[in-house]
Amino acid sequence: MAEPLAPLHPDATGFTLFRIMPNGVGRAYSQVEFVHGHRGAAAFLHRLRALGFVKNSSTAADGWHVLDVLNADGDIVQDYAVPPTGPAFQYIKRKLRLTVAHEPSEVSRG
Repeated sequence: MAEPLAPLHPDATGFTLFRIMPNGVGRAYSQVEFVHGHRGAAAFLHRLRALGFVKNSSTAADGWHVLDVLNADGDIVQDYAVPPTGPAFQYIKRKLRLTVAHEPSEVSRG
C-alpha cells in the first residue's frame, strides 16, 4: 500500500513546478494562485493524488520533479514529488498553464 500523501499546508493558495532537466540542471516555472485559495489548491492536489501524479517528497527518488506549494505571498511552504516520466508533469503544466520562468542556467535549487 502506498504511503498516504501529506496534508496540504494550511497557508497553501497556489503551486509552481521545478523540473530537473536531462543534463541535471533545474528549470523553474511560473506560479499560479487559485481564485478560491486553499480550497482550490486542495481540490487540485486531490485530483493529482487520485491520478497518482504526486507523492511525498521525502519518499521520492533523486531525479523527480517538484510541485512547490505556495502561500499568498508566493513563498514555498511545502512540496510534493512529481514523477520524471509519464504524463504527470505535462498534465500539471497544461492544467495550471505554467510557462518557463527561468532558463536552466539561471536556476539553482538549494
